[in-house]
Amino acid sequence: MKQNKQIGLALVAMALMAMGSTSALARDGWGNHGGMWQQGASTLTTEQQTAAQKIHDDYYTQTSALRQQLASKRYEYNALLTASTPDSNKINAVAKEMASLNQSLDESRVKRDLALAQAGVPRGGMGYSGCGGGGHMGGMGHW
Repeated sequence: MKQNKQIGLALVAMALMAMGSTSALARDGWGNHGGMWQQGASTLTTEQQTAAQKIHDDYYTQTSALRQQLASKRYEYNALLTASTPDSNKINAVAKEMASLNQSLDESRVKRDLALAQAGVPRGGMGYSGCGGGGHMGGMGHW
């Protein structure tokens, strides 16, 4: 019983840390809020830069809750795996929830990419190679 309480407290603490760090990572060095996308932005017109900034800001706002939920589910998943007697049914259920959240984020990312293309922002012009683009952020999820 004591171990279950400790796991629960650890999950809550990690979820709170994840909520704070997710927005910090998004704003401090990933995507359009840090220097990463700006490396390629010098090749964009002012109009393209403005459009791209708005599209990325909207994407971050719209996916914030999803990214926080996914981070919490990852912590829950890892906690379930480290339990003294892992419950495969619970682990599989959380894994399915994570897959669903990832799919929702992927759908949002595609909408963002389409909006960028429709705004005339060239794919390479936004730092899409490596970490700055449509990929993942150091194993923490979608950017």
